[in-house]
Formats: sequence, structure tokens, C-alpha cells
Amino acid sequence: MSKIKRIKKFARDERTLEILEAVSKLGFIFFLGITAPNAAGHIIKLLGWVPDNQNQYRTKRVLKSLEKRKFVKFWFKNKKGKMELTAQGKIYFAGLKVKKIKLPTGKKWDSLWRIVTFDIPEKLKANRQRFTRALNFAGMYNMEKSIFIYPHECKEQVFKIAELYEISKYVRYIVACSVEPDLRLGNVFPYVKSKNKK
Repeated sequence: MSKIKRIKKFARDERTLEILEAVSKLGFIFFLGITAPNAAGHIIKLLGWVPDNQNQYRTKRVLKSLEKRKFVKFWFKNKKGKMELTAQGKIYFAGLKVKKIKLPTGKKWDSLWRIVTFDIPEKLKANRQRFTRALNFAGMYNMEKSIFIYPHECKEQVFKIAELYEISKYVRYIVACSVEPDLRLGNVFPYVKSKNKK
């Protein structure tokens, strides 16, 4: 992918994320008109974007894409419209938000381990899988099936991910002085090796 295409994709993703976030916070968005594209003007005003032709075009394009992929749905009655997220849309929105969450990094370690454990019921299997993928993607070490570990404070980020996937009440966050025995930790996080040997 060329640099220009990457920039355009980033811009589309950012616009998509802002629109989904607005709908998510409000629950739904009302607008005048009997077609989905009429929502664009309302959203542009709501988000404080410049109401020029370029923003109109790009916003309509994003809305059309979201509707086609069944991430949002539109309802029309008496020349008024309502847009809201679908169940698929909520999952997609959560995924976009999760990708922006970064865990703290750095070579200075306080000698404490942050351990995330969870027991998520089978009825929420899909959310559990998304949560574990997100922790892996963020850089946590999957020590066992439902146990992840990280050498820096990350409680806020972990529970933000859990909240997005609606499984916060099943997650536990533990701070430990040591984890024994697990020699792999020194390979996953090389800069803690020397301290582990003391």
C-alpha cells in the first residue's frame, strides 16, 4: 500500500471511529429526511466539522459503507430518520477503539508484575476471544489459557478493553512481586532478566 493510500485509509478510519463514537454515546442520532445520506449533514454539525462539499462527500461515503456492512441501521417515520448501531456495529466499534489502546512501555521496571485473569462464561465466547486477541495484540504475555502478564501498570487500559467487550465483571487484575517459576518471562521481557536473577 502506498503512503497516499495509507493516509487516506487512516483518515477514513478516524472519520468512521468519530461517527461510531458519537452514535454509541448518544444511543442513536435523529435527523430530518427520508434517506440515509441526509444524516451526514446532522453528523457534520454534531461533530463540529466544516460543512463543505468535501466533508459532505466523505461522511456520506462512510455512512453508506457502514450501512452496507450492517454496522448501522436507519429507521424512517414521518420524514424523520434515526440511525443507531447494530450488534455487529458495536463489535466493530469496539475493535477500532481497542486498536488505539496502547500499554505503557519503557525499560524502567518497578519489579512488579501485572497479572490479568478472567473466567468469562461460554455464552460470551466471542467476546472472550476478542478480549484475549486484544491483550495479545497489546503486548501482554499469555502465560496460560486465561492468564496474561505484563511488567508495567496497565489496569486502566485492560479494563477499558474489557469494558468495550462488555466483560469487565469477569476480569481480575492482580499485582505480584514475583511469578515463580516461569523462565519464559525473561525472554518475553528481556529488560527484566537481570532483576529476576537477583
